[in-house]
Amino acid sequence: MTTTPAGWYPDPYGSPLLRWWDGTQWTDATHAPGQEAGAPPQAPQQAPHQAPQQAAQQAPQWTTQPQWGPPNQTAQLPMPEFGAPRRTAPVWPWIVGGIAAVVVLALVIGGAVIVLRDRAGTALARPDTTATAPQLDQTVPPEQEPQQSTPPLPQLPQPSGDRITDPVTGLSYAYPGDKWQVPESKDVNNPADPTSPLWTSGCQATSQSNYDGRGNDWVGSVYTAEVPQVFPNSGAGGLGPLAQGLLLTYDRAWYGIQHDRKILRNEALTVSGKQGWVIEFEMDFTKVAEANNLKWKKEKGAIILVDRGQNARPAMLYVSVPDNLDQSVIKRVEDSL
Repeated sequence: MTTTPAGWYPDPYGSPLLRWWDGTQWTDATHAPGQEAGAPPQAPQQAPHQAPQQAAQQAPQWTTQPQWGPPNQTAQLPMPEFGAPRRTAPVWPWIVGGIAAVVVLALVIGGAVIVLRDRAGTALARPDTTATAPQLDQTVPPEQEPQQSTPPLPQLPQPSGDRITDPVTGLSYAYPGDKWQVPESKDVNNPADPTSPLWTSGCQATSQSNYDGRGNDWVGSVYTAEVPQVFPNSGAGGLGPLAQGLLLTYDRAWYGIQHDRKILRNEALTVSGKQGWVIEFEMDFTKVAEANNLKWKKEKGAIILVDRGQNARPAMLYVSVPDNLDQSVIKRVEDSL
């Protein structure tokens, strides 16, 4: 297994900060992206998955995992000044002067109103096509405002023979079979979420329709994309911590039902001569499944990252298959990558 060097990596607990990896585990030291920071001082450390797992065990059923972020901050309000104000000069001259200024200003405004009213009356009495009419409110009603069109998402490629090839990342992998269908890009992509990958190829198979009684389906998934820009790219040497951070981020986003998580494999690999990393996992939904008559109890999956050089984002393959579908798909896709 390759040892990942110590350094700053995306926070695996879901905050927008960078967290220090000391070479063996995550620490409590963080800082904002874009700020210079060296190696942090020694601090109490905790296992990278401890907090999310505890949160998942305490979360109610059918809810998403809690979001992790920076602690609340309290601002200090300005203190009022006490005591009577100090007077350095008599105030009566200022009062009299102020009254005089108000009178003069009123006369000026009154004269201006008369002039404007006269101009308006003249314009109405003698309409002229060459005269400049008073400017009215040109605000366009909301229904008439030009709408900024969002460019359509590119369609996901269909299988060619027994393979699917992603034209963006260059990844190619085995097509699982007829039960797996390529969905519409708009149904699986959310461009408004900066942490969510923009899938550029993929397919899915239904594990259970309407599993929650609210019209939502649980599916098996095989997708590829570039790692989103919000996750810093530190090159091939940082793929290990990056894979762990992605798994913890997407665990909360994509597996909203209460579950336990187990890491099955976490090591470097090579994909077509390029450096990569694989992290395989198992999600255990047994308790919730038995209480809610779900058709699956466990789900296995993997995230594979492939380095594409300094000028390109790492490529990512995500595969996840519940145990009521053929889980041999995972190995077939990994071996064919």
